[in-house]
Amino acid sequence: NDFIAEYLTHRDTYLDVILDSEKFATGICETCQCEDAAFHCTTCTGDHSWCQPCLLKSHQSLPFHKIQLWNGKCFEDDTLADQGFIWYMGHGGKSCPFYGVAQSHVDQDTPVIIVHSSGVFTHNVSWCQCPGSHHEHHLQLLQAGLFPASTTHPRTAFTFEVLDHFLIDALECKTSAMSFFEKIRRLTNNAFPDTVPDRYRELMRVSRLWRDLKNRKWFGFGHDKEAPPSAGDLALFCPSCPQPGINMPLVWEQQWLVMKRLVVDGNFTAQHMNMRQPELDVFLSDGLGYMVTDREYQAHLTSAIESKEQSLCSNHRAVNAANTNRSNLRATGVGATACARHGCFVPHCIVDFQKGERQHAAGNVDNSLIIYDVGCQWNLNFGQRVANCPGLALPDNTKIVAAVGKFHLSAHKLACFARYSLNFIQGAGQVDGEILETLWAPFNKISPTARSMSQAHRQEILDDHMRNSNWRKLVRIGKCLYLE
Repeated sequence: NDFIAEYLTHRDTYLDVILDSEKFATGICETCQCEDAAFHCTTCTGDHSWCQPCLLKSHQSLPFHKIQLWNGKCFEDDTLADQGFIWYMGHGGKSCPFYGVAQSHVDQDTPVIIVHSSGVFTHNVSWCQCPGSHHEHHLQLLQAGLFPASTTHPRTAFTFEVLDHFLIDALECKTSAMSFFEKIRRLTNNAFPDTVPDRYRELMRVSRLWRDLKNRKWFGFGHDKEAPPSAGDLALFCPSCPQPGINMPLVWEQQWLVMKRLVVDGNFTAQHMNMRQPELDVFLSDGLGYMVTDREYQAHLTSAIESKEQSLCSNHRAVNAANTNRSNLRATGVGATACARHGCFVPHCIVDFQKGERQHAAGNVDNSLIIYDVGCQWNLNFGQRVANCPGLALPDNTKIVAAVGKFHLSAHKLACFARYSLNFIQGAGQVDGEILETLWAPFNKISPTARSMSQAHRQEILDDHMRNSNWRKLVRIGKCLYLE
């Protein structure tokens, strides 16, 4: 309130300063001091004015600045391209010495629509013609920090910066591609955004490719191309949970002390609609992150024995909704596995549900405590459910202990309390087993958008958000450990 009160005393002064900064400041170019200055830049910091030649010279390396032209009465929006700006590929922003010599490229100056974080720009691009250089236009754009929307004759490109902004916006703000590009159009022309070229579909395509390239670079597969990533290699896991050979010795006598505590749960909000032409779908990272490999999972579902019996214990809808209406739905939800203490998703262990919480993976575990809302029912046919499960690779001496989370246990029969309560299981510790419920909240914000995506695109989106969830825990978990 004190801050608002102070503002009210200075409001008129603030308004005068803002209006004063928009008036025509001087009639002489600040660079050459000899020509009339009719241009100023709204992006540059400070009050500047240039003539047309000095404007182009000062903005040779600033192609995404917004300029305005004084028309005698007021400033009106203009573009660098209309003033003769040419974006030269290579040579530090200078013209290629072989420009005009090679006659194989007719379109040496090509108008390209470039999407940046501050707006949509159109620039005339001059391609490099040097012998031995990349004559392919899409490669020259990549070298200039621009991601082409096509490889044959690119006429649209996205800056690396705007693609990074979109990924962060999607992860933090759950922004859809449509909303993000509409924001870019309004930043370009807030009065008439419909006059700005629509590149929403191009953003959808390019952002998928950019996400795939960034993940392969982050996980080291850009430098080591001989060994391609395998199942779960593009995923992060919990740094604190016991992992033999990584953060603890391979052999540990008191195994119950380092027992893996995993939580399993389903989310029926993350549905997926049937695709009209699923055969045209292309996977970029199938099974390389948190979702299981689609072909292996479908083979597992085909070979699995479908049990039609209803729950014999609780009236929990996770089991009794197995035959729920799934009209036009390819998947009724997803099933996930996470560590019980820190809530980190387990790589290559997220699956789609076809009929309720019937089949899913539970992670690569040794001696583990599996906490499940309907663990008593899941434990009845445990051997059958483990066999050929895509995310489950268990050694012969594996010991699995099933339990039920403390919140859901109250809906079970009295007999389940003594057998599946976490209070009576050795090695469980003080854990509620319900941490996945808190992780579903942010995922429910992206579920409506992912519902109508292609299967491959939806898998990449879910993998990206799970990877981001684990990453945020990984970089912050150190402070928690120091405080304990």
